[in-house]
Formats: sequence, structure tokens, C-alpha cells
Amino acid sequence: MHSTLFTFARCATALMIVASISSCKPEDEDKLDIPTTYEFTRNGSTSVDYSGQTERLNMLQLMTNYMKTSNTVGAVALDEEVLSDMFSNSNGAFQGQFSKNLRSKCFLPDTGIFDSFIQKIAVASQATGIASEGVAGVLIEGSTDPEVGYRVDENGIEHIQLIEKGLIGAVFFYQAMEVYLSQDRMGSTGNDELVDGENYTNMEHYFDEAFGYFGAPADFPNPVSLGEVRFWAHYCNSRNSDLYQGINNELSLSFRTARAAIAAKDFNQRDQAIQNIAQKWSIVIGSTAVDYLNRSLSSTGIPVFRKHHALSEAIAFMMCMKYHFNGGNSKFPPHYTYSHVEQALALIGPNTNLYQVTDQQIEQAIGHIKMAFPTGDIK
Repeated sequence: MHSTLFTFARCATALMIVASISSCKPEDEDKLDIPTTYEFTRNGSTSVDYSGQTERLNMLQLMTNYMKTSNTVGAVALDEEVLSDMFSNSNGAFQGQFSKNLRSKCFLPDTGIFDSFIQKIAVASQATGIASEGVAGVLIEGSTDPEVGYRVDENGIEHIQLIEKGLIGAVFFYQAMEVYLSQDRMGSTGNDELVDGENYTNMEHYFDEAFGYFGAPADFPNPVSLGEVRFWAHYCNSRNSDLYQGINNELSLSFRTARAAIAAKDFNQRDQAIQNIAQKWSIVIGSTAVDYLNRSLSSTGIPVFRKHHALSEAIAFMMCMKYHFNGGNSKFPPHYTYSHVEQALALIGPNTNLYQVTDQQIEQAIGHIKMAFPTGDIK
């Protein structure tokens, strides 16, 4: 009797945290050993490895840091070849500290788009003065600092954002959804034997790599380590701090549940958790795009230089939603309808003159993104 009550209590707690990842059958709960952090061991040693993903996060951070050196009037122009080499980790771009690269993991048809963004920011960085409509440079209008703002092209587009945030979509989100959490890699094979010389199965490793691209520390969302969140985990935490309280815990629990289910060969619970990961991760993307669009409305009193920054961020996050496909390789289809996002991008996109964007266009773009998701998902 006491055992039954205890099992029921555990189920109730799990349901309160994330109802969608488990039917909460007592036998399922007893079957899984879900740790409180993303730490899994076998024979006393870790069975987790996503070092390749950590390298790529580090490379993108260094690439972003370099681009940001151009955000001052009169700054030394960015070197297009250096940026291209950082994208492909070639010609000693990182002094040999990394063995991986970003380019080979980027959604292949769009590598040319990022090459063009790199070329555009390099050209814009050659402008030594202040930006204005039709003139590239550093946009400082509305800033209290006469020299520091955001590097933009003649349309006021900040390509740093299109490159950085675009790549967390075209590399990190794409690889997680369409490669590592794919039907092929999250099927029913590849989980019986350890990889030669390693302490994990192929399926365990693939799932770890998807978690690595999320950018969260192992104890996410422990408040002590929230300062270590990067890229997607950073934006998840931002959403958790406003209109989506609890989404940190939901994603953390889903990642840990799926990984524990793989170890237990419980593919039903694994798939429920993966579906929840895909849904919640996409809500982070869509709601972040809407957040930046809302910030850019003139009613907020936002200064011009910050408005262009916010709109550039919004464009990049809208673009990120391209990388989970209907008819693609992922375990589950996307939680949203991308055609609505395309309508938003037609209003405010990477080739838009941001100086001419109106509040009506912003509101319409927000409406399209909200329509892309089930009603009420994007607040």
C-alpha cells in the first residue's frame, strides 16, 4: 500500500512539471532512473560526450566577439577572409585550438547565405562614419555614446545578428532536430552495444550531441550556473524569466528523461520526451522573435539604434524556424507552420530597409508568427 502511494506521488510530481512527456504509468516511472542533472554513468564512469558541440559553441562565440569589434565609429575593418576561415576553421583561424568547424554542420543549401552575410558585414565595416538611411556604418542614433552603437549596412541591417543567431539555427537547431533526433538515429537500433573504445552506445551519443547544441550546463536550470547558459539555453532562460515560467524545467526534464529512457531502452518514453523537446525549443524560438518585434514598436520609445538591433535579432530568429522541416529527417514534424513565418519574413526580412519599417508591419509580422503555432503557444 505504501509503495503504491509513493509511486502515485512520484507520478503526480512528474505531471506537474511536464504533463506532455509521460503518461505517468507506475511501471514506467519505476523503469526509469532520471537523474537531477544531465549526468549519466556506466560502470562508474561518465557515458556522456558532447565535446564536439562545445567546440562549435566556442567557435561561434569567438566569431561573434570578433565581429563586435566593428561596433565603434572608426574601428578597424573586419577581414572577410578571417571571418570565412572562422566559419570553416581553416588557415589557422583559431590557432589550432579546435578540431571541428561550423561550416560542415550548417544546413548545406544555406552555406552560401552565410557567406553572403559575411561579405556584407565585411563591406559595411569598411565604412568609417555614422550610419544613416542609405549609408553603412555604425548606427548610433538615439545612443548616449557618440561612438558606440551597432554596425549596420545601408538598410540598417545588423549582420552580426544574422550570422550569429542565424547559425544557432542553421547549425545548432538544425543538427539537433534533423540529424541527431532524426528518425534514423532515434529509431530502434544502435543502442545495444557500446561504441568501440567508448562508454556509450551510438544512440546515447547522438542524443548527447543534441543536448550539447542546446548550450546548457549539466545542472540546468540551477540558479548557480545560469550565468553559464549559452545560445539556445540563454534564450530559453530569458523566456523563463518573463511569460514562459517553467519552460527551463520542462526542457531540462525532457532532456534527462529521454536520455534515461534510451539507457533503459524505453523508446516510448524517449519519443514522448523528444516530442516535448522539439515543441518547447520551437516555442523558445518563436517567442524570442516576437519579443524582439514587440521591443521594436515605436510605442516602447526605443531609440533608433536599438530598434534596428531588435529587428535584426527578430529576423534572425524567424529564419531559425526554417531548420526543422515538414517531410524532413526529424523524429517528429515541426510544432509550427513555417509558411506563416515566411509571411512575417516577407514583411521584415534580411533585405528589408529597416528605416522604413512601420509599426503596422511589425504588428502584422507578430500576428503571422503567432498563427504559425497552436493558439496560445506564443504570447
